[in-house]
Amino acid sequence: MMFDLNGKLALVTGSSRGIGKAIAIKLAMAGCDVIVHGRSNSDALKETALEIEKLGRKAYTVFCDTSDVSQIENMFKQIKDKFGYIDIMVNNAAILYRTPFMEISVDEWDKIMETNARGYFLCSQNAAKLMMDKKWGRIINISSISQLETAPNRVHYCVSKAAIGMLTKGLALELAPYGITANTVLPGSIHTDFNDDVLSDPDYYKNCVDGIPLGRIGKADDIAGAVVMLASDEASYTTGAEIVIDGGKTVF
Repeated sequence: MMFDLNGKLALVTGSSRGIGKAIAIKLAMAGCDVIVHGRSNSDALKETALEIEKLGRKAYTVFCDTSDVSQIENMFKQIKDKFGYIDIMVNNAAILYRTPFMEISVDEWDKIMETNARGYFLCSQNAAKLMMDKKWGRIINISSISQLETAPNRVHYCVSKAAIGMLTKGLALELAPYGITANTVLPGSIHTDFNDDVLSDPDYYKNCVDGIPLGRIGKADDIAGAVVMLASDEASYTTGAEIVIDGGKTVF
């Protein structure tokens, strides 16, 4: 096994489906025990945990709204009380609204920032507290190429992703003395149920593929592999990095 995560414990937010689920399963395949997270104790979350257990790893479920400060704090209290530590924090839970700039309400703006930016900040801060004593930790933030380029009807989403990029650089700087690395993964067009509605439109799909040098939409596993690498000892000298996984879309 190239990347050996035996004995490590990871928390992956938003891991009941899509990219988060693929990450949780790929971490388990590398030997990691995984705390899977969702907004609620859904059947999908239980299914992710079951798939991890079938791989011979331990799976634990937690649920909270990552836009809610008290719920995040309670989730990490549960983790601290049960385990006392965490090795790998993967921030993945996010939301997206497609709204023209002039129609974005303050409530909608705040909701995206609370989930996509503040939620990552709070989960990272709470996770770091559980990593410091071990002098080893990995914080991996799943962002988007929307961190680098904007798109119509997504101003607030793009701003929230740009915030994740700078948050990660700050974490890399301040947590380095504790042996904790922090990196960002920036997916391009990845086919999941998160965007299945728009990618099911043949014209939209063709337009996406035409702008990707590799000529295809990405898979969730394309992202999960990079996360496993960043979580491993092989990436011990990598921190503050932005790993773009977009089939070459942003080279134009």
